[in-house]
Parts: sequence; structure tokens; C-alpha cells
Amino acid sequence: MADIKKTLLSIQQILLLIVAVAVVFFAFLNMDPVTINLFFTTVTTTVALLLLVPLAAGMLLGWVGGRLRASRKAKGKAAVGPGPAELTAGDDAIKDVDWENLDIDKIEV
Repeated sequence: MADIKKTLLSIQQILLLIVAVAVVFFAFLNMDPVTINLFFTTVTTTVALLLLVPLAAGMLLGWVGGRLRASRKAKGKAAVGPGPAELTAGDDAIKDVDWENLDIDKIEV
């Protein structure tokens, strides 16, 4: 299973590299100056910059979004509760408990 994920990641990286190279190549073919009318001002720049800035911003947002999603997923798994090592009974920590074979019906309260 790990090999499949590794292969898919490699394919994803290759496709991303191909798209990025194509965009950069296309952008540098279009070095003509253009004027952009913003709300209160105008900016003159090249078509290449006009294409590369949104590409970089989109890639950055995608990377940050992926990191946030992975962080939330990791926190969701960790938010189940304290593990056996963190549980306490009075002042003494609960130790030497076979948590996998614990029979709840035999616990005296």
C-alpha cells in the first residue's frame, strides 16, 4: 500500500512539474506589456508577470490548505481522549493494565 501511495505521489509531482513548466514557458512567450486598471490606479506589467503571480498565489494557497487539512486530520485523531498513560486514579497513575484484554464487566466501582 505504501508503494502505491509513493507512486501516486511521484505521478502527482511529475504532473505538477509539467504544468508549472508549461505555464512558465507560455508566460515567457507573452512578454508584451499590458495595463491593468485596478480600483484606484493603473499598473503596467508584462503578461508573464500577470500569469505567474496568480499561479504562485494559487500554489501557495493550495499548499497552505493542504497543510491545514492534514493538521486538522491529525488533531481529530488525537482528540479522542487521554491515553492509558495519562489517566490517573487519585494520586496514583494507572499502570500495568492490559488495556486490550480489559473486561469491563469485572470492574468494581
